[in-house]
Amino acid sequence: MADTGEHQKTIDAFLAELITAISSHNTKRWWDAWLYQVLVIGAAIAGFASLTFGMMANGGNDYGKWAGIIGALTSVATILSQQLHCVKAINWHERMRVELDGIRLQLIYEHQSIPSAAELSDLSKQLRNVKLKMAAEWERATSGPGPKLGGISLRGKNHSKEV
Repeated sequence: MADTGEHQKTIDAFLAELITAISSHNTKRWWDAWLYQVLVIGAAIAGFASLTFGMMANGGNDYGKWAGIIGALTSVATILSQQLHCVKAINWHERMRVELDGIRLQLIYEHQSIPSAAELSDLSKQLRNVKLKMAAEWERATSGPGPKLGGISLRGKNHSKEV
C-alpha cells in the first residue's frame, strides 16, 4: 500500500516542522531573556559604579565626570530594556513554543499510530490558526505606544491605531 507510505512521510514531515519550530522559539526565547538580563544587570553595575565614582569625587579629579557618564549609561540601559522587543518577545516565544508543543503532543499521543488524512488536516488547520493568532498577538504587542516618562511618550506623539 504505497498510499500509507506517502501518508507516513507527510506525518513525519509535519512532525519535523513542529519540532523545528519549537526548537527555534525556545532558542529565540532564551536569546531575548539573555539580552534583557544583560541590560538589567548592566544597568545595575553601571549604577553602582556611578555611585562609587560619585562618592570618590573631590576637587580636581575626573571621578565626578565618570560618575555622570556611567549614570547616563544606566538610564540608557533602562530605556532600552523598555523599548526593545526582547522584553515582549520572551513571553511570546514561550507561549508559541507551548502551543506548538501541544499540537506535537496531540499528534503523537492523541491519535492512532498513523493518523488519518482528516486528523492530519485538522492538526494542520490548528497549526495555521496558532500561527495566525500569534502573528496578531505579536503585531498588537509591538505596535502599541511605548512607555511614558512623566506623561511623555518615548516613541513620539501619536501611536494610536487609525482605521
